[in-house]
Amino acid sequence: MNIINASDILKHYTEQERNFQNLDLSRIDLKGADLNRINLSHSNLNSADLSNTNLSDTILTWTDLNRANLRQANLTQTCLLYSSLFWANLNEATLVNANLSHALLNHANLTSACLKGADLTEASLESACLVQATLSQANLLKASLKGADLTGANLNEANLRQTNWEGAILSQASLQRVDLEESQLNETILRNADLTEADLVKADLRYADLTQAILCQVALELANLVGADLSSATLKRASLFQADLEGAILHDTNLVETDLRHANFKDTQLIGSNFSGSRVKGACFTDAQGLTCQQQQWLRVNGALNIPG
Repeated sequence: MNIINASDILKHYTEQERNFQNLDLSRIDLKGADLNRINLSHSNLNSADLSNTNLSDTILTWTDLNRANLRQANLTQTCLLYSSLFWANLNEATLVNANLSHALLNHANLTSACLKGADLTEASLESACLVQATLSQANLLKASLKGADLTGANLNEANLRQTNWEGAILSQASLQRVDLEESQLNETILRNADLTEADLVKADLRYADLTQAILCQVALELANLVGADLSSATLKRASLFQADLEGAILHDTNLVETDLRHANFKDTQLIGSNFSGSRVKGACFTDAQGLTCQQQQWLRVNGALNIPG
């Protein structure tokens, strides 16, 4: 790689040069610079200071940005395809409509970053911090967010199909109308999360913490909720057709007008749950605990199976 310093970059940029590919720019200080539409693909920007830098519409394909400081940087519509951003600081960065497909963002700090409409297809964000980040309408198809922290994040209407969230934190996150079909959410923390009208068909939610979560009109057909905690959650008008809830905790859970047909409630804890107006034909309640006598009678009359007592 050719070596170049910050003064050379800024001088050539002022002279309308935009092509700065394959350069060794590790630890370079370009903070606050205006580098709109620059091409830094295949360059080494490891540990570079790019805080408050304007990198909108730039090309950073296959770029090494590991441990780079991109705090409050403008990366609107920037192409970061296959780039590496391990441990990068993207706190409050703007990545609206950016292309981060196949990018590596493990352990990156994206606190309060704006990734609205960004493409994160098959990106890796394992153990990344996305607290209060905005990912509305983003595409995270097949992305990995294992162990990531998205407390209070906004993911409304995002494509999260076939994503891996194992052990991630999504407490108080907004996930309205997201597509989480066939996603891995086992042991994920979703306390107080808003999943209104989300698609969770065939999702793996084993041992997930969904206490006080809003799951109104959610599609949970064929979902795996074994051992999940749904205490005080609201599933009004949701569909749990053929869902597996074996060993799940549903204390004070709102299941009003919910489709529970052929769902498995074996060994569930149902103290205080409300089934009013729900469809329960074929649902199995083997060894379920906490049902009142009135609920047991109602479930039998409406076609539920193996009602205890």
